[in-house]
Amino acid sequence: MRKKSKTIWKKQGILLALCACMLAACGEQKGLEEDAYRQYGINCFKSGKYTEAIDAFQTALDYAGGKVGEKELDICFYKAKAQYLSGDSDAAMVTYDSVITYNKDARAYYLRGELLFALGRREEALADYKTAIETGGKNYEIYIGIYSTLNANGMTEDARKYLNNAMQIEGDKPTDCLYKGRISSLLGDFDNAETYLKKALEGGEILATYYLGQICEKKGDHESAKEYLDQYLASGLASSYELYELGNEEMAAGDYEQALVYFNAGLKLETVPNRQNLMKSAIAAYEYSGDFASARNMVREYLKLYPSDEEVQKESTFLETR
Repeated sequence: MRKKSKTIWKKQGILLALCACMLAACGEQKGLEEDAYRQYGINCFKSGKYTEAIDAFQTALDYAGGKVGEKELDICFYKAKAQYLSGDSDAAMVTYDSVITYNKDARAYYLRGELLFALGRREEALADYKTAIETGGKNYEIYIGIYSTLNANGMTEDARKYLNNAMQIEGDKPTDCLYKGRISSLLGDFDNAETYLKKALEGGEILATYYLGQICEKKGDHESAKEYLDQYLASGLASSYELYELGNEEMAAGDYEQALVYFNAGLKLETVPNRQNLMKSAIAAYEYSGDFASARNMVREYLKLYPSDEEVQKESTFLETR
């Protein structure tokens, strides 16, 4: 009897182990599916295919199986933004409400406040901003985000209050210095901004080179600005959007060679959601610099991707005669 009993328990143990392995494999597969649909949703979102993005984000959340961590919150925020941009503000509000009901996330309060502000419900938006600040701890991005919205809508004095409050946050770690440098720059205090950012850079915050470059440019120190921005470019941290903006700044300054450095660096990145804008700007920079051969080559590549652009079609005809 004992032998039989031991055999049964042994078989049951093997069966339980097999079930555990199968469940783990199943969980791992669901995680991979969630990641795949999340990435597909982001790709659709960046391409302006908001309905497809919403479906992909929802499928990703379905694969999460009720689990809610940082990744799932990120998916929810993308989904809500896609819902708003698709014209369904009510659905976006429901998504933010659900996140807030689940865990009172400070970012959800801030983003719901942004949505309310966009819908003209300013008092409700300000209430959400207040809660976001109260629950967000040292989240400097929330302060900067609120400032940007209020400042863009003519509420300059109120906007600056948020930045001044952010400067009162305790902390002198490199990350704190990076944000306080950014905020000082937004307040127009470039000397303090430079001090904070150099301290951040000494502490390993390479992103400080981007903001130092901007400050040096504003102060008229173009040589130092170029050095910092080249450091930033070499760091690999730059997004295609930031490189596009940097290129446009150089275009405005008449430095077409440096503008092309930024535009072409953006085009070489693995993810380039604004490829069309970068290519059009690069074409213009090549023309202004007198490099018509490179401009023609870029136009040909551009028209393979965007054949219906009549403006560039005309530009192609012009360049073929140069």
